[in-house]
Amino acid sequence: MIREIEAALVARIAERIPDLHVAAFPDKPESFNLHHPAGAVLVAFGRETYSRPRAIDVIVQERRIEWDISILTRNLRTHVGAYEVLDALRLALTGWRPEGSGKLRPVRAEFLDQKQGVWTHVLTMDHVVTVAECGEAEEADCDLPPLARVDMRDEFGGAHAPRPGCGAEEAS
Repeated sequence: MIREIEAALVARIAERIPDLHVAAFPDKPESFNLHHPAGAVLVAFGRETYSRPRAIDVIVQERRIEWDISILTRNLRTHVGAYEVLDALRLALTGWRPEGSGKLRPVRAEFLDQKQGVWTHVLTMDHVVTVAECGEAEEADCDLPPLARVDMRDEFGGAHAPRPGCGAEEAS
């Protein structure tokens, strides 16, 4: 799921901000060289946290996933400067829902560094995915049938049914 959402984020940003190089964060960041004349946007999984389970008899939790979007620009104030890119990213991603995911929301934006004329900022976005336990058979003394399906309703009344199988996840 993380790989698919990362790819969707890269595609969305590349479509909305065509003047910059857009890619997933490199596996070896120390070897990344900014060759694009204006700058780059690099997308990386940041972290995830889990809520307390919602029920006592079945594990259903919110999985909050954060994405750190690094912005590398050669200036601050032009049409491809850090300020414009931060605003464009926030507008392109806020409320957008990658497939199988909840809507993205901004968490924070911060300046990280300036070296050799390259300004680095990070915009952190997050979204929630509801996760539920596998429907494995319980101990022999349990009189409940195995979990086969969990239906959830979001605050807008929409019903979401998790994908069948172990590790079912659905956007909330």
